Amino acid sequence: MQIKTLINLGADGHSFAALSRIKLTNIIALITTVISGLYSLNYWLLLDNTVVASINFGFTLAYFATLAFMLKGHISGAKTWFFSVLMVHLLICTNVYVTNQSGFHLYYFLVPTGAFLLFELHQRREMLALSTASVGLFLYCENTLNLNPLIELDAATNHLLYQSVVLVNMIEVVFVLTIFARQIETNEKQLTLQASTDSLTGLANRHCFFAKGNEMLEHANKLHQTMSLVLLDFDYFKSINDRYGHVVGDLCLVEISKEINAICREQDLFARIGGEEFVIAMPKTNLEQAQQVAERMRERVSKHIIPIVGEANFTCTASFGVASSNDVKLLKTLLQQADKALYMAKEQGRNCVQLYSA
Repeated sequence: MQIKTLINLGADGHSFAALSRIKLTNIIALITTVISGLYSLNYWLLLDNTVVASINFGFTLAYFATLAFMLKGHISGAKTWFFSVLMVHLLICTNVYVTNQSGFHLYYFLVPTGAFLLFELHQRREMLALSTASVGLFLYCENTLNLNPLIELDAATNHLLYQSVVLVNMIEVVFVLTIFARQIETNEKQLTLQASTDSLTGLANRHCFFAKGNEMLEHANKLHQTMSLVLLDFDYFKSINDRYGHVVGDLCLVEISKEINAICREQDLFARIGGEEFVIAMPKTNLEQAQQVAERMRERVSKHIIPIVGEANFTCTASFGVASSNDVKLLKTLLQQADKALYMAKEQGRNCVQLYSA
């Protein structure tokens, strides 16, 4: 099984935030499994203690069992299991394997941080219970001396082990926080994309159009440049939905938006601002130039064939209104002018391009 598959166990059907926590839990479980496995090899090969190695290998399998909980969909149970195993393991390490001079109980510091990072915000009970347990167990291990450890270590070895625990603690904290920060950044990008994109066509939505369009118009006015708007609306779109159904209607919107987008320049802003209403903001474009582009779009739309499974294909048309930003300071005003031109196009029989004139 690939590492990526293990990391994604239990991640299906969850929100962005929950997805990040699930993946991070799986990553931490895998890292802890590897670290515990290396300790098992150390007890067996370097310290020649098969009893401790066997016990520790059992804990290694227990860490890996976290992924089995995830596979079954027991997300909260998997997290609780992992931290419970970790705390019991640290207790055994400190009070059975060796003594508190080894510093194993310092790993308890990771539990509160991990609990608050990995559990959902509404799972405060689990967060507080695990954090409280980790603090209590740390104090117990810190103040309890194991007089009969299974492994006798000299002061130098204990000091070396103590330093390794501190080092691993620091590495794990940095690693986990780095992954978490990347997940947050990824989620923020996805949320930003969703907030600014029309889910059907993948174009900019109405909110994005006004946000970016106002910036474009302000920039154009500042440089004394002309910006034009091309507003288009499908002709008799309701009849398409009534005859073929909304699924075909949505297909029509997607197909036509692709055709129009193929004509748009990289600097143009193409957005869906209504059901079947689209707009293109075209910087550095005067009224005549925008008219020529709109005419190309109109012709391309009218010739594009919309495929229908099991039925005859059909074509559709759109009407276009064009306005230019001469002496216009507000995008809303420019859009209203384009809308008036669009209304004229509808009045002229549709499937045509009309320019706004004061």
